[in-house]
Amino acid sequence: MNKNKLNKMSFDKLAGLYSVINEICSDYSKMTDNYSLATGDKMFESMPKDIRDMVHDRQKFFGYRNIVKEVIKNKITEIFEKE
Repeated sequence: MNKNKLNKMSFDKLAGLYSVINEICSDYSKMTDNYSLATGDKMFESMPKDIRDMVHDRQKFFGYRNIVKEVIKNKITEIFEKE
């Protein structure tokens, strides 16, 4: 999904999307924290492939969250500056 498509979404849909993405990010954070605690690999230096894949997906969703957050912030700014 590109930013133009996000800019056309309603504020409610964006807020819902952000909420879901945020929950996914939270789940990924818990999984990576648990991996680090369980293995003692705090620097993520000797991760098996499945954990590397999970970290890659985690970073992807954190990126999505930042994009949606930026669009939401812009919409909020527009609302307050137009009034």
